[in-house]
Order: sequence, then C-alpha cells, then structure tokens
Amino acid sequence: MGNVLPILIADDPEALVELCGVNLLERLLRILQRLGFRRALVLSTTPEIIGAEVAKRSWARQKVIVYVVPGATGPLTPQLVLEQGESERFLIVPADVYCDPRLLAALCARDSSAALVDSNPPEFARFLIRNPCGPALVTKDFLSAFSTTTPFFQQLKERVDNRKIDIVDAAAEDHYIVSMRRRVRPFCFPAPAEQNRRLAERVILDSAQKGTLDLPAYIHAPIETRIISLLCKTRITPNQITIAGFIIGCSATAAFAVGRVGFGILAALIFGIVDGLDGKQSRVKIETTERGKWEHHLDYLIENSWWATIAFHLWRSGQFPNVFYFLALLVGSHLLDEFAKRRAKMAKGRLLDDVTPFDRAFRLIAARRNVYVWMLACGFLLGALPQTYAVICGWAAFSAAVHLVRSICICHGAVRSFVAIRS
Repeated sequence: MGNVLPILIADDPEALVELCGVNLLERLLRILQRLGFRRALVLSTTPEIIGAEVAKRSWARQKVIVYVVPGATGPLTPQLVLEQGESERFLIVPADVYCDPRLLAALCARDSSAALVDSNPPEFARFLIRNPCGPALVTKDFLSAFSTTTPFFQQLKERVDNRKIDIVDAAAEDHYIVSMRRRVRPFCFPAPAEQNRRLAERVILDSAQKGTLDLPAYIHAPIETRIISLLCKTRITPNQITIAGFIIGCSATAAFAVGRVGFGILAALIFGIVDGLDGKQSRVKIETTERGKWEHHLDYLIENSWWATIAFHLWRSGQFPNVFYFLALLVGSHLLDEFAKRRAKMAKGRLLDDVTPFDRAFRLIAARRNVYVWMLACGFLLGALPQTYAVICGWAAFSAAVHLVRSICICHGAVRSFVAIRS
C-alpha cells in the first residue's frame, strides 16, 4: 500500500455518526491500518472538530499517522487532491460512509483508476445504498484530466455513468470468507438516517457471525449477537472479554478437579457463549489484532484441562478406573482431527467443515467442545457421567475417522485436478 495515499473527506456531523459504538471516521482509520496503511490525510471543512476527534487516543489505529488538513469551504475539488502530495495514486473515501474492508482492498489492488459501485444491492438494504458508493482509487494522470474547479465527486459520477472509469462492483466481489466459513455480502453505504440506523447496525452485526456451526452454537449465536449489540457500545475490549472467558474456563477446571461436576458443567456452558463474544466484538468494532488470532490456542488449553480433570475425578472416585485410556483416545483423536483438517485446507483452500453439504451437516454433531459439554450435561442429569465420558471419547474417535477419510478424498481429488490441468 506504500504507493497509495488514502485521503478521507471528513466533515462534522456526518463523519462522526456512530454505528455499533464506533464513528464512521474512526472505523475507516482502523480499516486502513489493517490494510497496511501507515499514514492518512483527512480533509475537512470543520478541522477543529475533526482534529479533536482524531487526536483522541485509539489503540485500534495507533499505527496510522493521521494528518488533518483544513479544506476550503465547499465540495472537494481535484486541485485540492493534487496538492496533497507526490503520490501517484490516491484512495479517496468520504468519511461519512460505512465500507466493508474487502471493498477498499479491492480498490487498492487495481492498477488503474476505479470507482466503487453496487449494481445489485439486496432488497432489504436497497434504500441504504447510493451509487456510486463514494470510495474511489484515482491516479494522478487520471485526476489531471478533471476540471480543477468542478467538484470531484460530481465528475466521478459522470465518468461512472459514461463508463469512462473502471468499477469495483460490490455485488460482483467474492462474498466467501474462508475464516468465517460463510458468504458475507460486502456493503458500502452512507451514514444512515436515524430511522435506518438499527438496520445498518444489523448489517454490521450479521457480518461478524461465523457460519457452518455445530448444533449448540446455533443456539448460542443469537444470544451472542444480542450481547454484542450492547457490549459494542461500551469501552470493553475483546482482550478483556478473553480474560473474562479465561477466568470462567479456569473456574470450570477447578470445579471438575474438586468433584463439583455440576458447577463445572454450568461454567463450561457459560464459557461456550462467552468464548464467541471476543471475536465478534473485534470484528464489529474493527479491533482485531495478531495476538487475537492465537486466542483459539488458549481455548484449546482450557477445554483439554476440562477433559483431564474430569478423568482425574472419575478415576479418584473409583467410578471409571480405566478412564485415562479413554482420555488418551480423546487427545489422540483431536490431534488426528487437526491433521486431517490442516491437510484438507492446504488442498482445498477452505476449511474441511465447509467443503460439501455433507461436511456442513456433519459439523452439526461432530465431536467439538460445545457438543461434549451438552453431552456431559445430559449425562450428569441422568446420573451416567462415566458412561457419557466414554461415549464422548468414542465419538471423538469416530469424528476423527470421518474427517480423515474426507481429507484423503479431498487431497486425492486435488491431486487429480492438478494432474489434469498439467496434462
């Protein structure tokens, strides 16, 4: 991104409209940091107000150096853009828009000038969208052909209408996100009217929900979204939620270790919901970090401590003398499962759970933490905890075997496709 200079056009009050706890200007600056930008210009006809907002400390965009440049009264002109630096390419974004990061990334990936449009917005969001959407990538040579006095966005619209500039169409972009295991429709829309703000926030909240879930997670999902719709408007950070989840997870481990199985299962059920909150909070508020990507390793440590301490409790109480053999089967099955999934992702470029309809259906009941905890809860209530633990370990082995077979099929198919292409 080093050869692209981002220029945000920010005026009060539109640029400071808040959606899900973050104003539009701040959201765009956070996105720019995650796209790799380290500096940005903000042109404003209200520089005192915008400058005060930019001056506020924000760890989520601390790597971006922001320069607030007072703009002349009136609309942005090409001449004002050309005066901002020696860059050959400018990413011009009105700061009064919500824009999916993928759309800005698609603009920046273009070699020639391009404007963002949405040719076919979904029916429910049609009245939120305007065309062109606003963001555009323009080269210095392309901009030099503009009238220096006519407003920039007026001339940009004329060129879009007359097909004299390339377009990035939000409707045509690839909607699938591998890490989310689902298609997420990218949107770009201006600051919504007050009566439409709830719909705009619903779009943002929905974009943070992962797909292809296990059965318990489908019940957790609306609960998590409701909680995040409230949490996102507070100063609570994803890391603080992670710490809270860690404490709850450790409480479950301690409860299992001392034989308070009922309390431990309750804590584990709560952990299942809390564990989904930190990721959603970070995606909704653009507060993702590199450290946050390792959070699932902490989850893996916590959940394995549960299975180990439950096994210890069952062994110590004499309810299941051979339980550690089953624990070894459980851990070994998890390792085999991870190996199978890693191989499938390398071959297919997407997660094994979301390759075919069969894989998506099997994930509903496949061996995972949430499924285990629900099984444990049922076994505890029925007074059959040792038998339930044995079933869990057996189900883990069966799930790993299914995933291993699927991984072999996927890798074999990928090899055959590669050979066919080469021949």
